[in-house]
Parts: sequence; C-alpha cells; structure tokens
Amino acid sequence: YPHPHWCGFSPCGKFLLVPDLGMDQILIYQVDTEVRNISIHGFARAQAGGGPRHMKFSADGKFIFLLNELSLSVESFAWDAETGKAKAFFEIPTLSKEEKAGETFNSAAEILVHPSGNWVYSSNRGHDSVSAFKHTGKGYLELIQKQPVRGAFPRNINFSPNAEWLIAAGQESNSIAAHKINPKNGRLTYQRGAITNVPNPTCLLFLKNL
Repeated sequence: YPHPHWCGFSPCGKFLLVPDLGMDQILIYQVDTEVRNISIHGFARAQAGGGPRHMKFSADGKFIFLLNELSLSVESFAWDAETGKAKAFFEIPTLSKEEKAGETFNSAAEILVHPSGNWVYSSNRGHDSVSAFKHTGKGYLELIQKQPVRGAFPRNINFSPNAEWLIAAGQESNSIAAHKINPKNGRLTYQRGAITNVPNPTCLLFLKNL
C-alpha cells in the first residue's frame, strides 16, 4: 500500500488497524492468533486528501480518533467490535485557517487519548503546538486549547506514566518539554524549567518498574 503510517490493535485484540496516508483509509486486518496470521478484513474511508497518520481508540473502545496529517484534523469513527467495521461521522480541525496561513509548513503528527477518556491531544508541526480537545461524549470533540510546546517540530508527544504530564518532543529544537495536565479541565500548563536538551528527539517512551 502507498503509505501505511502506523499500526495498532483493537481493544479486543481481534483486529489490526493501519491508517494509510496515501489511500486515505484505515485498513482493517483480522488477527488469527492460533495460526499467527493476519488477513485483510475491510477498510474505513477517511477524508479525501486528509492523509491519515495516527489513531487511538476512545477509553471505552467504542470510537476511533484518527489524526489527519495533511488536513490537520481529527476524525471520529464509530467502531463495531463485533463486525470489525468503522464509519466516520465527525471531524474537527486542530488549527484554524488563519493559524495555518501564518506558517510556511504545517502538519499534524501525534494523537493521544487521556486514560480518563475525557481529553484528546494532538501535536502540530510548524505551528509547534498541542491542540487539546474535550471528549464531550459519543465520539464528539470540542477544542479547548492550543498550547505552545516550547520547542520546534513536535513529531511526538506522550503522557508520563501517571498521565499527569504531557511531554512534547521538539525534533528541530533538540528539546523535550513537560506540560502539567489540569485534572479538572484537561488544559495544559508549561512548567518553567521543565525542559531538557535532547538531540533530535522523535519518539518518547517510558521504562516501567525503574
């Protein structure tokens, strides 16, 4: 396929989902654990020209939040765990047209769903920010904040193990910066001094049991 950009399993583990930037689809594969094989099961059509990049399931497993790299938007899909089918029903931009026009380059990079299920975050390269959304229920999102990452080109963002912090990797600023997550409203606050110099960071992972 032209440009598969990410892969991950459905909450039940029976399906493997692959957003394909070139096809503007989520490819859905059925997983056979007995013979250790996957087979094509179907696809979910995304926004034409949007460029699907990364996706996450809602905390209850009923919805998919798909991040479109080229259009800088989040699409919501209803997920049927029994049939392994997904259908788009909602879309929201991560940046306004005016904000995108103010930069020579923009692309969406990473998407996260807070363990509480209440908030969704995505990173914007070029604008160098994180868009924060409130999950108002049933897969619908409301934009609540656009937080500067205090760095350049946030290719990756991740939560701390306790999900109290959002860490943003500035690939072109050679830095990572920590933002406190407000447990009441999901908004982000940068903590002065909570920045570390790291050469060309592209992915943030935490080691467990240290």
